[in-house]
Amino acid sequence: MYKALMEAHPKDALRLLCRVEVGDHTVVTDGPTEQVRQRSLQRDKVFMVSRPDGTVDVHHIEVQVKRTGDFPARMAAYWAGLAIKYEDPRHQIHQTAVWPVGGGPPGSLRRNRMHLEWDSVNVPDDLDPEALLASPLAPLVLWSSRRPADFADRIGGRIGELPNPEQQLVLVDLCMLAEEGLAAQVVTALRSRGMGNVLEGTEAGREIAQKNLDRGLEQGLVRSMRLTLQTRFGDIPGLDDLARKLVAEDHDANLVKVVSGVPLTELQQL
Repeated sequence: MYKALMEAHPKDALRLLCRVEVGDHTVVTDGPTEQVRQRSLQRDKVFMVSRPDGTVDVHHIEVQVKRTGDFPARMAAYWAGLAIKYEDPRHQIHQTAVWPVGGGPPGSLRRNRMHLEWDSVNVPDDLDPEALLASPLAPLVLWSSRRPADFADRIGGRIGELPNPEQQLVLVDLCMLAEEGLAAQVVTALRSRGMGNVLEGTEAGREIAQKNLDRGLEQGLVRSMRLTLQTRFGDIPGLDDLARKLVAEDHDANLVKVVSGVPLTELQQL
């Protein structure tokens, strides 16, 4: 999701994640992500920014959720691959590690006589929530430790402003990765704006629809079982709980038992 978000909004990604001043008319192009002779080891995202003075900034952004022991060495390998590809000193290589849930250490590797540094950005603490909400990267505020109370409505507004449905889907899917309660507030905000069609197009939206369908079917079965039990035994104590239990364990088999005359005590012991 982060890769898709950066690809859709490269200038905002550079401004907010890499803290780079990028003019509105600056041309930003995709750079290489594959590693020479190491096709299974790929950088998350690389942007190329050409400057009027002839220099080219090569921005490598790596998104890392968990701290791993090999991460600094991988950053060094990524840097070395870019340095080999861009030998011209006019190419300036910059690296940024983005930690979506925080916990990222300072970006530094010292080994033998080698010293490499990169920027380390912890989304919950380092990014300005107001700046995020004013940009297409607004969903990242869901992980901010300083998100404002009206975050859901403002995120919904940002998603609604995007003219491209594909970009809207990327942002909605990213929102669904947040804590369940926060994601639910965004869903409510989108529905209040009449954007249910966007929700339906996302993987999360399809899962929600299926859960609602399954829940509706289950509720229908429970109501049917309850009515059958009530017809046979009347308004017995624990009627609702018994109906839910019989449906959950094996609806079809238990319904047969109820209508075939199995005693109540036996049903309660199932």
